[in-house]
Amino acid sequence: MRWRWLAGLMVAIVAVGYVAGGSGMWDRVSNDFMKEDKPYGAGDFRIRDGQVLSMKLTNPEITFKPREERSDPNRAEPSEPWMSNVGEFANRRSVRILGGSLEGEITRRFEEPAQRADWWLAPDWSTLYLTTGWSDRAAELPPGKSYRPELTQLFKSTDQGQEWERLRWPEDQNITFLRFIDAQRGYLIGWGPRVWRTRDGGEHWDELPVPEDSRNPENPRQQFDLVALGQDNVLRMAFYDHAADVSRIHALPWGEDISQQAFTIPGHVVMDIAANIEGNVYVLATQGAPYFSLPAEEREAPRPSVVWSWNDDSLHKLHEFPPELKGYALYLTPSDGLLFDGVNESTLLGNDVVAVSYDGGGSWKIQDEGRSAQGGYYDVHTGTRWRVEGYSLYQREIP
Repeated sequence: MRWRWLAGLMVAIVAVGYVAGGSGMWDRVSNDFMKEDKPYGAGDFRIRDGQVLSMKLTNPEITFKPREERSDPNRAEPSEPWMSNVGEFANRRSVRILGGSLEGEITRRFEEPAQRADWWLAPDWSTLYLTTGWSDRAAELPPGKSYRPELTQLFKSTDQGQEWERLRWPEDQNITFLRFIDAQRGYLIGWGPRVWRTRDGGEHWDELPVPEDSRNPENPRQQFDLVALGQDNVLRMAFYDHAADVSRIHALPWGEDISQQAFTIPGHVVMDIAANIEGNVYVLATQGAPYFSLPAEEREAPRPSVVWSWNDDSLHKLHEFPPELKGYALYLTPSDGLLFDGVNESTLLGNDVVAVSYDGGGSWKIQDEGRSAQGGYYDVHTGTRWRVEGYSLYQREIP
């Protein structure tokens, strides 16, 4: 049975055009990328004209006592008591903004205690927004509550993170995602779910209604499955309706206050949405109900990734990938291609995989990019894909 399964997988992959060879497709750019910032990690970085900006969520550094100072010489012992306390360790997590150049030094420009964060960087790097969330993980839960209160903050920089302004924002209102059209216009999305909009660069925020079915009275921290802002300036919100066994996708064009259901996808969970200027919508979805809502015995069943299209009139299933190729993101390339970004889970360590289509999703060329990287991203404006492995930075072009 194992060999039959492997043969079936190979046939499926070959059918859409499999291209092996992870290392040969990459050009090495740097051998010591982000090496000086400890602990190790490149963060969610961006590169433009040789300059680097990165948003990095990081754990505190752990140090150990010299052998002669340990209570047991044969066991490693942290230097300070808090290093062994899970709650205190979490309290010392932080978010950093780092900046510099590929040819020179990359340094910390901002740091704030945080266990969660999101950011938005303008394409021309003129403006940067950052939101942080922090809760006291060492404190007892409040009576009758399942969660500790979280402190939320919102920051803005107009000089690539050198100086920061803390914007007015209620500390008890979570912000999970930032979605901006430009430096002045954008949305915040938080638990509930809730949506806020600004027209003036974050000076004022108006809360907008969300689809009633997206809320769960038993879970005040309910979130959308996916929130995406398309090239057509339409905010799309996806959530799974368990009663109907469908994902509902609502659309909110800029300037309107109330979203409308655009379409549904039966029996799939939305992973990503990409939309071009004309409003053609492409959806990456995973077959089945949300993973954690499934009974334990059903969680290991195959869950193929599927790409769909919506043209404001009808929904079309473009392609279903082998179950071993798990998709996480979907992009529109500068030459109007579709780029599927995922992982091949049939490999020992999980190789990174992309698939590209230049005929609207009819045929796909699958490429093995090598073992899973420690960081990277795809630049939809330039068609450059970046990858970090160890301290090495690589790039390739996917136009």
